[in-house]
Amino acid sequence: MSTLRVLLDTAPSLGRAVAWSLFDAQDRVLSSGHDAPEHWPNAQRKEAVLAAGCVRVAALKLPPLDRERSTAAATFALEDQLAGPGREQHITVSSQRADGTLEAVIATRDLVASAAVPFLRVVAESTLAPRPDAGAWRWYASGATGGFMRKPDGATFALGASEELPPELDLALAHATRAAASPVRVEVSFPIDDARLAEWTRATGTPFARGNNWRWQDAGPAAFAAAPDLLHGEFARDVAPVRSLAGAAYRFAVVVAIAAVVLHVAAAFSEWAWLHIDQWRTHRALAALARDAGAGDATDPAAALARLRAEARHHAGLAAPGDALPMLARAAPALAALPANSVKTATFGDGHWTFDLALPDTAAAALEQRLSDAGLSTLQATRPGGLRMRVALEAGAR
Repeated sequence: MSTLRVLLDTAPSLGRAVAWSLFDAQDRVLSSGHDAPEHWPNAQRKEAVLAAGCVRVAALKLPPLDRERSTAAATFALEDQLAGPGREQHITVSSQRADGTLEAVIATRDLVASAAVPFLRVVAESTLAPRPDAGAWRWYASGATGGFMRKPDGATFALGASEELPPELDLALAHATRAAASPVRVEVSFPIDDARLAEWTRATGTPFARGNNWRWQDAGPAAFAAAPDLLHGEFARDVAPVRSLAGAAYRFAVVVAIAAVVLHVAAAFSEWAWLHIDQWRTHRALAALARDAGAGDATDPAAALARLRAEARHHAGLAAPGDALPMLARAAPALAALPANSVKTATFGDGHWTFDLALPDTAAAALEQRLSDAGLSTLQATRPGGLRMRVALEAGAR
């Protein structure tokens, strides 16, 4: 099966020429070019590769979570690092490694939406590049313009043209020096002469060395398969149905399997219908109760009743369970058990507390259990220099 991969640094358009490569079933490059869409070769699949300048890759460490929860946790951990409003950004995550680390790929929602129509898969150019060895940074040239830096943990940041030392790299090296995290060397994975490497080494105090030249078309089957697909969540495509077994030897087994599936589906549908009716009755009863209490036709009667209860308590000079101080009082015994100076910041808003903590993973797990015992739900994410934890009142807690 042939695959056409197109490098995009902006939304695709009919008259704009872009770089493309045609791959065979083993992901070997058959041909490449730079053409407008009407001149692209025919292929059974079309995939988009977003140029490194259009995305950012952040490295995170999270507790073991499924795909949807790890995406939510990554969004929470990065909310104060996004360029522009969060609703304009689209974040996807890679599979978690054994140590809980993953890569979070950040792109603009509009760019992903424009690529979701003509392409079956969308990946980031920078996630295709190999990670450098521990302690080193690796500088790649983009197939579009400029380049990008790849770190051992998978994080990347975009750079300007590679003919001169980009100011972004100069600033990043200076920041790493202040944080005592300077790379042992910077590997340059595009054609460069020795004089330029020596000049950059003198200018920054960090050794620059020649690495293997790399282009996104060189990534290979494993890299393309492992790269996170940005078409997930609201942009997810339906999974193609699995082909059924064929042949006379399997007919009886297939018939039995189909019958079992039909019985299972019928039983599941009956249970779903009963639960749906019960839920509808409960919702109707709550809606009637909310109307009688003066909340009107609320779309979420349970939330409306909770709000009315909180307002009534406030009018009576009493605190409501979801207020800042009662919630902090629930959390106080768990926080008091932490070592001194563990809580760096604490902010309250939208019915939840957000704590920035300096804790090891084992202490964070114990804190999460103590907060759960106190009737509080938590969402946490590891950030550089510590842990961020969001704490809210569990549904039904009093």
